[in-house]
Amino acid sequence: MARQTSKYGTWLFSGLLLVLAGCANIGRGVDGETCVGQLPAAVDGLNPSVNPGLLAKAQMPLRMGGVCTAAAYAVAAPVAVFRVYDGTRPTSAYGGWWSLTRPSGSRDDYRAQNAICKEWSALDRLIACQLKTGAEIVLGTTQSAVCDDKSEYPQTASIQVFVANDGRHNILFVEHCQELGDWP
Repeated sequence: MARQTSKYGTWLFSGLLLVLAGCANIGRGVDGETCVGQLPAAVDGLNPSVNPGLLAKAQMPLRMGGVCTAAAYAVAAPVAVFRVYDGTRPTSAYGGWWSLTRPSGSRDDYRAQNAICKEWSALDRLIACQLKTGAEIVLGTTQSAVCDDKSEYPQTASIQVFVANDGRHNILFVEHCQELGDWP
């Protein structure tokens, strides 16, 4: 009897993951507003996860930055991530917001694609790392942002990676990092 319960529990948990992953792709943010873009169907090295606390740190309402539609993932194999950060604040190198692809183009284009206000970062240095196996992360489409200078960035389909790093306390979910120097 215990064996049947275990199989049923596994099936139920797997079904719940699929339902939650499907909900993330309906394109609604935490405020119920429609999001722009969709999450990738799959990313090598990432498995769907359930982590409402981590999602709450990354998903923001309209005009607040962060991500709009999002889902949590567990890192099953090393995944390369890239971060553009503010070189005047060295601890920001290991901040929370990353990309699955190496950034290219101009600083203004990158800022607009990812809704990054100037007061948040100078975006002048680039680092590449691998996500640690076993870490949990969030993937999401870019939420809109309103900046201190009243400039606004709309939502975009750009996928951002939220990693709950805390560089000030040396809590890192990335490893094998390489400074790639000045950016762009």
